[in-house]
Order: sequence, then C-alpha cells, then structure tokens
Amino acid sequence: MKVNFMSKEEFLTSPVKYPYKRLFMKSLEEAAYCKTEFFPDGMFGILKIPDKRNLQGKFLIAAYYVWKGEVLFLDEEGIIYPVLEKLKDMEGTGELQELQILLMVFNGLIEDEVPYLQRIEERITELEDILIAQPPRDFPQALMRFRRAMTRLHGFYVQLLDVIEEIQGNFGECLSEELEVGWKMLASRVSRLHGYTENIRENLLQLHELYQAQIDISQNEIMTILTIVTTVFLPLSLLAGWYGMNFPNMPLLRWKYGYLAVILITIAIIAVEVCYFRKKGYLKKHRKI
Repeated sequence: MKVNFMSKEEFLTSPVKYPYKRLFMKSLEEAAYCKTEFFPDGMFGILKIPDKRNLQGKFLIAAYYVWKGEVLFLDEEGIIYPVLEKLKDMEGTGELQELQILLMVFNGLIEDEVPYLQRIEERITELEDILIAQPPRDFPQALMRFRRAMTRLHGFYVQLLDVIEEIQGNFGECLSEELEVGWKMLASRVSRLHGYTENIRENLLQLHELYQAQIDISQNEIMTILTIVTTVFLPLSLLAGWYGMNFPNMPLLRWKYGYLAVILITIAIIAVEVCYFRKKGYLKKHRKI
C-alpha cells in the first residue's frame, strides 16, 4: 500500500491511467462541499475545510483518491501532510489499510476542534460582558463575524459527517471490528462537534436578541424624553400663539407688568408639568438589576 502526494498538474500528467480522472478533477475544481464518490475498486473525495486562522477567508481544499492499494492526496494547501507525519511508523495491516489511513486523516483534521471551539466560546462570553457594560458601535459587526464563522464550521461538520456515513455504508460489511469501531467513534466525535456549534450559534442568536432589546430600550427612553419635552413646550407654544395674534383687546397686553406675568405663568406651567412627570416616574432613571 502506497501513500503519495501530488499536485494537480502532476496528477493530470501522470502516466498511470486512473479511472474517472476527469470527474475527479472536475469535482476538485468546483469544490462546492465535502463529498466522496465510489467506483469499482476505489473511491475519491473532496475536503473543503474552513481555515481556522481566518474563518472569514477562503476555504482550504484537499482531495484524496484511493485505488488498487494506493492512497493519493492532492494537498497543495498543506492540510493533510502534517497529519500523515504520524503514520510514518505504521505497519501494513492488509487490504483495509487504505481506510485506516483515511480514518487517521479525518481524526487528525478534527483533533484540535474542541479547544478551538472553547476559545471561541470564551470570546463570546467576553462579548456578553461587554454588552452588559456598554456595547461599542461595532458590536453588531463582531456578532456577525462570529455567526459567519460558526456557520462555516457547522456546515463543514455536517458535510464531513455525511462523508463518514457514506464510507461506513459502502464498506460496512467488509470492515474489521476495530475499523468499524474507529469509524463509529469518528462519526460520534463529528456529531458532538456539530452539536457544539449548534449551541454556540444559539448563544449568538440570544446575544443578538439581547443587544436588540437594549437598543429598543434605549430608543424608548429617547422617545420618552422627546415626548416629555414636546409636552412641556406645547402649552407654551399655545400661549405664544395666542399673544402673537394682533387683536387690540387682549389681556395683559397693555399692562406694564404683562411681560413679567407671562414669564411667571410660563414658569408655573413648566413647574406643574415637571412635578406631574416626576410623580408618574417618567423622569426617573431605570436602575440596573
């Protein structure tokens, strides 16, 4: 059994007549999602993996091709090679060795996922603390970045789980007991990671709803203040409108203390309205729980 690495050009120009070469290269060029295809005596698959160094950036693409005792990897991104470094001392174990290689590769790809997701969860907890204190202006953008990252990881785990289940279904009857247990454990691990990302996405959704609730409360407070200001000045505007009319016989118009009387009436109206709003609790600040 051989394990080889090739570039796309080397695979296309290889003298070996690999079956379904064009279909394999077409799937690799498109790389829409993780997938696996089976054919007589072999199979090939595509891995579309989110880049943990930048989950907002491009995906990392790798491919595997299994045929007649050879496991071939097209790994120009350098994803699989570090994982296969652990296989140097592995001894041959018969006809299912190819599936052992794939099992170890898949396990290696998700080996550090739990600590990585825990770090993301800790950063989301920090966002919760920031939200409770005073959210910055770019808080929605930060939430959106986390949601997009979790969506990518969530989709990757779903696709990888489908690939694992297809391999189990296709080779289930000829798997040794050890390999069968290994593939089942791998499926269980990926399923738990999928559930983990689901929980994080729900937390992000709740955090977004909490942020929106705070925005609504803030807007309601602003509207309350504007309403109070409008209500305070409404009678004053009415008073000014009355005295703006040019009728000759208006009260206080020719009285020498008329201006002072209007000022005192204005102050009295404002004082009465402020006392009323204070009594109703509209001028009190909301205390934090």
